Amino acid sequence: MESSQYVVDRRLYSDEVVARAAHRYTGQMNVALTIQGDGLAVVFSALGGGPLPADLSVRFSRDLLDERLRALVRAETAGLQQDLIRAALLQAQPPVAVDVQV
Repeated sequence: MESSQYVVDRRLYSDEVVARAAHRYTGQMNVALTIQGDGLAVVFSALGGGPLPADLSVRFSRDLLDERLRALVRAETAGLQQDLIRAALLQAQPPVAVDVQV
């Protein structure tokens, strides 16, 4: 069975970023993640013994960058996301009747 291993520097990419990038391939091939010192090893192996895509290295590198950018955007917009969720929940709640007695 053909396999390919990439060791990703954990100082450049967080474990979550690597896992998200690797997860994109789980429907097409087997993926395994292991810690190797300062790196995270990602091993891709072909399903059913077929060949791996010739451009896997380029695609995985691009996906790592994409997931890192997505993580930065998530971090920068987390407050806005919480505000939007809070506003949506407030609008979805039925109005509360105030019982005023004189």
